[in-house]
Amino acid sequence: MDRRDRRDKLVLKAFPYVIALSLILVLSIMVFLNDISISTLLYALCMGFATGFTILGASTIPFSDKGTFTMKAVIPGLLLLLLFISIIMYMFGSDFAPSQFLMQFFDIFGETHEFADLLSSLSVLILMIILVSQGVLSVIVAYFRHYMNRVLNSLEAPSDRKRSKITSWMFAIPDIIDIKEVCLEPIPDEGKFNKSLFLSTSMSLFLLGTAICSYLFLNPLFLTQISAAHMLFIGTMLSLFLPPLVIPWSIFQSIGAKIRSDAPRDLYLWKGMKGRLYFGFFAITMFTMLITLAVYIGADFGRIVGTYLGYIILMVSISLITSFIYMNWHYYGFKADIIVNFVRDKAEKVHESEK
Repeated sequence: MDRRDRRDKLVLKAFPYVIALSLILVLSIMVFLNDISISTLLYALCMGFATGFTILGASTIPFSDKGTFTMKAVIPGLLLLLLFISIIMYMFGSDFAPSQFLMQFFDIFGETHEFADLLSSLSVLILMIILVSQGVLSVIVAYFRHYMNRVLNSLEAPSDRKRSKITSWMFAIPDIIDIKEVCLEPIPDEGKFNKSLFLSTSMSLFLLGTAICSYLFLNPLFLTQISAAHMLFIGTMLSLFLPPLVIPWSIFQSIGAKIRSDAPRDLYLWKGMKGRLYFGFFAITMFTMLITLAVYIGADFGRIVGTYLGYIILMVSISLITSFIYMNWHYYGFKADIIVNFVRDKAEKVHESEK
């Protein structure tokens, strides 16, 4: 087995235990804090699953691909990002919600609000982002490499037999379409590092994170019960688990998976999948409704703006880091393996049919 096979084997074996460990940690935190409020429940869920996936991410790093950019090139850029964000937060002062969030949850020296403490706290947070993102991406890659061909082959099953209704729903395939064939039309990559895909993945993660966390930051119930620092912690931790809503349709777009039928045009699977995962209209509608409610209850808009500004800074970092990890250490091998496995399975089916 090569490195990717060993990593996938580790992930597929360890993932159920990671979920079990995360749930145990959630219950332990709830018992330790002796509080069953909404804020404590959200905090426990975020902390439990972030810890579990941090362990998984750390264990999969030795099995990652070499990557276009080596660690010698990545580390200086990461240090510059840390320094830049720390300077911005320090300039806003200790009352800035993100600074309070870092001092409260990640400061290992004791909440002194000095620049060195802010830098060290942000370093701990960035390390967690890297490890959790690596763990989440490893799970996505392992399961898709293992099961994607089965999913695509299930679409070719006759509609009156065993075509998966869940699969058809996920790709938004109309019932009236009689699928003749599933084929791939891979999109060419731009050199060794696909910059346009990196930017589009980052933007998708950022927009999705902003839309989802708007429910938290503008929800009247949370505004009255959860502090700004706690909101930022919960929003940041939730944002680490957004790749399953972006990477699946992104890889289907990259490999150009489509179905052929009697329709005049082919149906690309990623478009239906993206629509199912995004629910854009619903997000915009809820965002507008929550702003209206926040105005109605007389919420502190200074706090809302400060929390949003801090979250945007953090979400930009999360989006860029997660997208970079995916593109540099996962994407190319992931895409190549899916295409090779699909072509191999197609050839085996043709060979069997000719017997």
